Amino acid sequence: MTHSSPTADTGSAPAAGPRVFISYAHEPDGGAHAERVRALWVLLRKHGIDARLDRSAAERPQDWAAWMQREIEAADYVLTVASPAYKRRAEGAEGPGVGEGVAWEAALIRDVVYRNPTAWYERILRVVLPEGSREDLPAFLGGHTVTHYTVDPIDVRGAETLLRYLTGQPYETEPAVGSAPDLPPRGEGTGAPRDGRGLTGNTFNGPTAVQIGDHNHQTNNFG
Repeated sequence: MTHSSPTADTGSAPAAGPRVFISYAHEPDGGAHAERVRALWVLLRKHGIDARLDRSAAERPQDWAAWMQREIEAADYVLTVASPAYKRRAEGAEGPGVGEGVAWEAALIRDVVYRNPTAWYERILRVVLPEGSREDLPAFLGGHTVTHYTVDPIDVRGAETLLRYLTGQPYETEPAVGSAPDLPPRGEGTGAPRDGRGLTGNTFNGPTAVQIGDHNHQTNNFG
C-alpha cells in the first residue's frame, strides 16, 4: 500500500488513498450513534480516504456475509468503533438472533488478530467517537495496552491523529542521526577532571547525628 499526495491541478486525478472499512453496531438510541459513524465515514472520504460503510452498500441487494468478508480482506485498515452493542455482539454476549451481522463481522476481525498476534493493531484500529468509551471495545482487541483513536469532535481537528496515521503523515518524526563528537581521552599526569567532576570530588566525612522530633537519625556525609 502506498500513500500519495494529491496531484497538482494538471487535469490528472489524485492517487487513491488507503482503503478503510468501518465496523460498528447500531445502538438503541434512535440512530444517534449510527449518524456519528456516518459523519466519520463522510469525513474520511472527503479527505482522500476510500472509506467503506454498509449504508451505501445497503442501497442494493447483498449477500452480507460475503460482502463483509470482501471488505475486510480488501481493506488496508479496519476501524472498529466502540459502543456497548458492538462489544456485546463481538464477544458473543448478545441475545439470540440480535446483531448477527456484527457478530459475523467481529469473528472475521478476530481471525485477523489471531493470525497476526504481534502486529494486528497496525491494521485493526480502535476508534472512540463522541459519547463513546474505550471500555466498549471487545476484549480481544487488546484492552488498555493497545492504542485507540478518540475522534471528538468529528472533524479534521478531532480526527487529526487518525488522519495522520491513515495517510502516512506523522506529526513527530525522528531526527537524522548525526556523527559522534570527537572527545579525546584524558592524558597521563593531568590534574583534576574537568570542572572538578569525577570520583575525586566525593569524599566520605563520616556519620553525623541528626535530630528529627524525638528520634535521632544517623546519616553519612559525602563531600
